[in-house]
Amino acid sequence: MELGTLSAPTAPSAQTQVIPPPAPPTALELFAGAGGLALGVHRAGFALVDIIEVDEACCATLRSNASRLGVEQGFDARDVRTVDFSAYEGIDLLCGGAPCQPFSRAGRRRGRFDERNMLPEVVRAVAQSQPRAFLIENVRGLLFESAENYFKSIIARLRNPTVADPGPVGNEDLYWASAPAPSERDQYAVSFRLLDTADFGLSQRRPRLFIVGIRQDLVDRFEWPVGKFSRESLVEDLRGPQYWRDHPKAPPAARTLARERLPKHSLKRGANRWRTLRDLMVELGPPALNAELTDDPSHVVVPGARLYGKHTGSPIDWVAKTVKAGVHGSPGGEHIVVHHDGSFRYLTVRECARLQGFPADYELPAKRTPAMKQLGNAVAVNVAEAVSGQLRACLEPEPDLKDESKR
Repeated sequence: MELGTLSAPTAPSAQTQVIPPPAPPTALELFAGAGGLALGVHRAGFALVDIIEVDEACCATLRSNASRLGVEQGFDARDVRTVDFSAYEGIDLLCGGAPCQPFSRAGRRRGRFDERNMLPEVVRAVAQSQPRAFLIENVRGLLFESAENYFKSIIARLRNPTVADPGPVGNEDLYWASAPAPSERDQYAVSFRLLDTADFGLSQRRPRLFIVGIRQDLVDRFEWPVGKFSRESLVEDLRGPQYWRDHPKAPPAARTLARERLPKHSLKRGANRWRTLRDLMVELGPPALNAELTDDPSHVVVPGARLYGKHTGSPIDWVAKTVKAGVHGSPGGEHIVVHHDGSFRYLTVRECARLQGFPADYELPAKRTPAMKQLGNAVAVNVAEAVSGQLRACLEPEPDLKDESKR
């Protein structure tokens, strides 16, 4: 070939084998709600083969966002109690945010006796589907003394879900709670951890309990995710100039008030600061006065906010209180933002959705009450993605390391 000329590309040999990329690991979700956990699992690289949800309004939300969840099929309302999970045998990941009301501080606090307690159904689903791993989210009330024996019994059942219940021995919870210590003979290695949304980059404090079960031959490869955002860094940035450089339009009075609320003791800085409500509101922009003035009907001013007693709202230059499944009756004023000058307003539905990690184009019910019910019960997307991402790394085959010396 002469210098400066190009040779024609070589035609591929008939024997050349094109190796397709590996199929993504599969996931099945129970109690899908608005889709927070499903969206996090999808973002982590899982392919959702099915989503099970009993509430038709939630199913409508899931159908509206099917493309964002990476699925094509529709969603018909189904009760997990009617599902035969053996049809999903061999699924890579079983996940679900089981109803939290039985173990929440608010409400009737009936625990295991509450008809909404679906944790036994989770155990049944694991036993029948035999997933390689499972992920369960719930409130931290399961860790309180009042639920201690029941929580221990659920963990013991999940370690060996195919072992039958002992029968009418008087108190099955105590039977399982006194089960032998975890061992390599268990079918699943089960661990749990409290994770807070603020540590994972959301402008909301929301500590939630995550339970992970992994088949014994895979357990050594799992590591819990660590949040990269810290309270300490926010305190330091509020005390110094950095936070206010990020928000040059914040008036001096806001700086004074925010600094007055800071703890007196010194703190050690982390990697990134917690994100505040002001961060979120700058990102979204101000809400419209009515739906006719915006393309996003979820980001509209909501009238009627009130502060009283312990119903104090959330300061704009701090992380928000936990988003609740309610509107006017949220006991701490969780859905109210309080500005430095004492003025306040309700957070919009879109702002609450962003607090939960849903993208700005995620479609929600048109009416505020059902939208807030779904958002308050949702699993925060960022934390769901972080935990399921670690699970995907655990479930993927180990890389084929070749001996370079033999080449």
